[in-house]
Amino acid sequence: MFYGIQYPKSVNLTLHLGKAFEITYIRLKFYTSRPESFAIYKRTEEGGPWLPYQYYSASCKKTYGKDAKGFIRPGEEEKTALCTDEFSDISPLTGGNVAFSTLEGRPSAYNFDQSLFLQEWVTATDLLISLDRLNTFGDEFFKDAKVLRSYFYAISDFSVGGRCKCNGHASECVEGERGDLVCACQHHTVGADCQKCHPFYQDRPWARATGDSANECLKCNCNGRSDQCIFDMEQYRSTGSGGRCVDCRDNTDGPHCEHCKANHYRVATEDPCLPCNCNINGSVSLQCNAEGRCVCRPGVTGAKCNMCQDGFHSLAFSACRPCECHHSGSVGECSPLDGQCFCKRNVEGHRCGRCKPGFFNLQLQNPAGCQPCFCFGHSLACSSSNHYTPVNITSDFIEGIVSDSQPLMRFIYNSGSSIIPEEYELTFNIQLVLSLPDKFLGHQIYSYGQPLHITFTSETNDLLPNSLTVILEGSGMTLSADLFPKPILHPDPSNSPMQHFIVRLHEYETSFKPRLSAFELQHLLYNLTALKINTSQLARVTLASASISSRPLSLPAAWVEQCSCPLGFSGQFCEGCAPGFTRQEPGGGPLSACVPCKCHQHGICDPETGMCECSHFTTGMTCEHCLPGYYGNALIGTPGDCQPCPCPDRSSCVQIAETGQVVCTNCPAGQTGMRCQTCEDGYYGDPMGQSGTVRPCVRCNCNGNVDFNAVGICDHFTGRCLKCMGHTEGDHCQRCQRGFYGNALEQTSGQKCKPCSCSSAGTSGHVNECHPQTGSCHCLSHVTGRDCSYCEVGFFNLQPGYGCERCKCSPIGSTSQACHPFTGECVCRPGVEGTLCDSCRLGFFGFSSRGCRACNCDPMGSVSMQCHGNGTCQCRQGFVGYKCDKCEVNYFHNRANHQCEECPVCYSLVKKQVGWSGVILL
Repeated sequence: MFYGIQYPKSVNLTLHLGKAFEITYIRLKFYTSRPESFAIYKRTEEGGPWLPYQYYSASCKKTYGKDAKGFIRPGEEEKTALCTDEFSDISPLTGGNVAFSTLEGRPSAYNFDQSLFLQEWVTATDLLISLDRLNTFGDEFFKDAKVLRSYFYAISDFSVGGRCKCNGHASECVEGERGDLVCACQHHTVGADCQKCHPFYQDRPWARATGDSANECLKCNCNGRSDQCIFDMEQYRSTGSGGRCVDCRDNTDGPHCEHCKANHYRVATEDPCLPCNCNINGSVSLQCNAEGRCVCRPGVTGAKCNMCQDGFHSLAFSACRPCECHHSGSVGECSPLDGQCFCKRNVEGHRCGRCKPGFFNLQLQNPAGCQPCFCFGHSLACSSSNHYTPVNITSDFIEGIVSDSQPLMRFIYNSGSSIIPEEYELTFNIQLVLSLPDKFLGHQIYSYGQPLHITFTSETNDLLPNSLTVILEGSGMTLSADLFPKPILHPDPSNSPMQHFIVRLHEYETSFKPRLSAFELQHLLYNLTALKINTSQLARVTLASASISSRPLSLPAAWVEQCSCPLGFSGQFCEGCAPGFTRQEPGGGPLSACVPCKCHQHGICDPETGMCECSHFTTGMTCEHCLPGYYGNALIGTPGDCQPCPCPDRSSCVQIAETGQVVCTNCPAGQTGMRCQTCEDGYYGDPMGQSGTVRPCVRCNCNGNVDFNAVGICDHFTGRCLKCMGHTEGDHCQRCQRGFYGNALEQTSGQKCKPCSCSSAGTSGHVNECHPQTGSCHCLSHVTGRDCSYCEVGFFNLQPGYGCERCKCSPIGSTSQACHPFTGECVCRPGVEGTLCDSCRLGFFGFSSRGCRACNCDPMGSVSMQCHGNGTCQCRQGFVGYKCDKCEVNYFHNRANHQCEECPVCYSLVKKQVGWSGVILL
């Protein structure tokens, strides 16, 4: 202790065991007396932290923060160091022993093999004895060097009991290759403590050997194709075999080298695995089947997917690409080299998927691919309209015979003989010509490119026609076609024989004579005047067409065009002139060009006649004049030629030629000025919007507080009143002036605003400042009243600048806390008096919350009418009693003067003789 070795300094003794041991006990024998406080620590690995094993101290709580009598209950943490004061006394002075058992007091010690916590608890590679405080007799306070040198730590014996930690997999420890101590491991375990399985014995997790089972490590199953494996817990949980083989040979893979690696195959289990060699561009994956055949991508073929199928081209990173030719616009397959498609005549593009400029409606059945734009020759840009739905115009001619006014048939005799009857011609060669009803005529451009079906029926095949002629007339042109029967559709032996003829109304039908261009044929169909068929036995005619629909269409009539019109044209087919344009030839029809209107840039003209519809406030045939209410020169040709008169409600105006000024001639009521731009006196607003938004002139609102006979009573723009009367103020004279109060808006009151008249004594601030409506003044503290002229209840003595003083009435003797507002005098209870009601009146006693009670002293027998605090009166000579209303002994009541007079002398002598001091009753 001479060298200062005392708590909190410590002396440490360390024992290095060389490897892990399972410690059973530690025993220390001290040469000196045992320390007052010391501790045992352990370490479970080299360089690891020191963990407490056991504390010994006569001051466990103070030194180590532990209870001296602590113990471990079942279920609590068993790896806990305890503290005891059993071995910390200063006696014996030498030879004292300390023994520590690692498992003593541990509830799971009886089941050590199954307790991982206790197995860890007893394991140690190093031990440390920390000597923290000496046991002394208090000599350290005297600082005697010789005495201090007599205190020291000394251990004569240090014993440790334990066994070499081998986890049950070895029966002895031997010297290792590096001279250290290691376990002689069995059960295919390895490690200094036999703490792990041999590298090729990983089929189940390592476990400590117990008395019931050796828990030896099991060999991995790698089917002879690997000499290394690792343990896989997930595999063990799912299969019961945790050994996963690594570095499998012969291109095998899997936990047990049981199957081929990815992208390999083998025919038999005993054979090595071979690479699939699938083409990386043509294969779905690089994995083949058991025969080595690869799974090809679409458009690829071959055992290794290294060739393109028919209709595909360019095997590359994205496999073989399909030709992707648009079937409606192409002919045959694409080029096998670059995929270029071979387009129909009116189609273009790499895939033949779009129409050439001037064409639209790409269709499979069209040999040219697309049909030409019509647009009346005004545009080459068109597309399929999506607002039309297919319809059929059909007739069985029963209605035709009834409704048509013109003869349906005529017989022609070529030699020119007479006509019998008048509407028929009898000829040598009899020929029936049938004109179709009106529903087949007119605007039939929606039938362009569509089929005309003609059906015949007869009792016998001999009467069916071998051919027929169809004639179309319209727009000054005639077109005919010779047709031959088509195959019979769905013949029914029970019905009469039938024949079908079909003609398609477009320019590619070679049956038409003369051959018309697409434009000419569409122009003919735009106004079809006649559709004739020279035949007999006609059963039905059907013409495919289209009609507009307001509902969304699933299958629109794609052959109907929608034109993109150039400047000046409008309509679905550019058949009309756009607004601002008219026909170059008036009445020239849809084929005529459109030219700009001549309306001096003031409007549009009739698209057919050229007559102007004037705008910009102009009028006249060519918009050459300004409308009434406007002024200017309409011939300049700008939108601002005619300006509206700058007058309200477009009232009339005149423009002075010399100066160019415009003067309004009829201003509305309340407005004045050259352009009615200002308001008259008594009105306000901004009728011309000179300062912002236009506001009409309205009469000023001053709430009747101005003299309307005066001039300039309000501002002409804002309406703010300028000459308020009756002590009013504000933009509309809507409030009383400062120092006045009342309702300035009251229309019936004589005096709207009255002076404030605040009390100078009770007002806080100026006496002319009060609430503008109620007139209430700003009162000092505890002052009230409209004019602040008196104190609040419970206050008195109003003083200027200070307010009112609080009443000081006695809460016992007064009936309330209120007092006189000027004197402060309180209202007292019965029998109480004083300014503050704090004392009893003369002749009263017993001051309380019920007042004071009357003394009721007898006026003849009392010295005064005031009694004592207990209600007893002060009596005169000869009087006795609480109220002094009785005579004293040896006194009698004299009725004449109502006094108690002393008895004669003889009475006192008698009294003295009998020796009685009591009262003698007579």
